[in-house]
Amino acid sequence: MKKISVLMIGNSFSVDAARYTHQLSLNSGAEIEVGVLYVGGCSLKQHVDFIKEGSSPYEWFINGESTGKYIALKDALKMKEWDYITLQQVSVFSGLVDTFYPYIKELMAYVEQYQPNATFVLHKTWPYQNGFNNENFAHYGYDRKTMYECINKAYDYVQKDLNIKIVIRSGDIIESAIEKYGEHFHKDGFHLNEEGRYLVALGFVHTFNNNEPIKELYIPDGFNKDQCENYENFVVETLK
Repeated sequence: MKKISVLMIGNSFSVDAARYTHQLSLNSGAEIEVGVLYVGGCSLKQHVDFIKEGSSPYEWFINGESTGKYIALKDALKMKEWDYITLQQVSVFSGLVDTFYPYIKELMAYVEQYQPNATFVLHKTWPYQNGFNNENFAHYGYDRKTMYECINKAYDYVQKDLNIKIVIRSGDIIESAIEKYGEHFHKDGFHLNEEGRYLVALGFVHTFNNNEPIKELYIPDGFNKDQCENYENFVVETLK
């Protein structure tokens, strides 16, 4: 089996996306090792500020589990040769394209000093749940569809502007799942519950496996085989 490694420079949305990715990948075409640099609510600007400060604020996750260690971005970049590096904006600003700049370019330039052979990937985040009463949602008129449309426009622009070839389409999967199954994939209005995490992990694995079906699905506690198979079929169709 081919093995690939993915480093996510992100926040809690990265933790959500990586929760089941490694386990699901074990019976796919490529085993995926996922490292997540986690600071809650971390924006692209904040990542750059951490670099300038030389700070080590990131809780380090490997394959969906916290190691309990805190490291700097430089530590993760020097740890090994990563195949892919994912970038994402913090959820509140994910639909506001101006907030990506100049920080995403600065972050990419810094990463390239240590990982010149890695491929950059965008991780497209998902919109908030309708009824989520948080001032951050005000940017989008407290409307999920409006937020989703803004996220699409922002990430499409950034992808083309920076010539990034690969996008993990978590936002598309969650929005499509809500349209098909109903609005019950959020845990607290913006993070994902376990079903939502499973869906985006399927999308993560399929992104790096040419959307090929997984031979034998990992079934977490609280899930059943039919449910997992239905979700995989749904993700395959969504990513076509």
